[in-house]
Amino acid sequence: ALWAARRLVRPIQDLVAGTRAVAKGDFDMRLPLTSHDEMGILVHSFNDMTKRLARARVEMRRSQQEAEAERANLAVILARLSTGVISLEPDRTIRTANEAASAILGTDVEALIGKPLQASTGRSLFDQFQTACSAHLDAGETEWREQIVLQSESSRCVLMCACTSLSELSGDGESSGGYVIVFDDITALLQA
Repeated sequence: ALWAARRLVRPIQDLVAGTRAVAKGDFDMRLPLTSHDEMGILVHSFNDMTKRLARARVEMRRSQQEAEAERANLAVILARLSTGVISLEPDRTIRTANEAASAILGTDVEALIGKPLQASTGRSLFDQFQTACSAHLDAGETEWREQIVLQSESSRCVLMCACTSLSELSGDGESSGGYVIVFDDITALLQA
């Protein structure tokens, strides 16, 4: 009677132990297949489930590594551009900015990451830039192109600006949204 009870209870105890291991993240857990009855089918299903979970975890890690590599490549490209690039969250918080944006606008835009675009820096070029961009976004324009003239105390700067919505760039519908503003200093070109 004890042998028969152990034979019935042992697979259930193995399933409980296996379930606890999976709950802790051990997807390599495999239970011994001791019979081909209903309990055996349950054990086989458990082993199949943990195998799929392990594969999904490996695939997820690979995808994360690919995304990180793409993000690093994009950061290198943005750093080397002579065109200013500023990306905004949907609430117009600055998400990213490259070095060229800081050089063109005469302020460290990268230090403003995480702050609203409308935050005044006390620097006239950036304040004029954000006022012009905010005017378009306040009017509901997510796609626009404009030549903006910025005036400092000693000089005049002419920028060719373009803005696009990030949600329209992504075809998968999973974009977090926001905006990308790209601009070039065309002052020297116009003077020539």
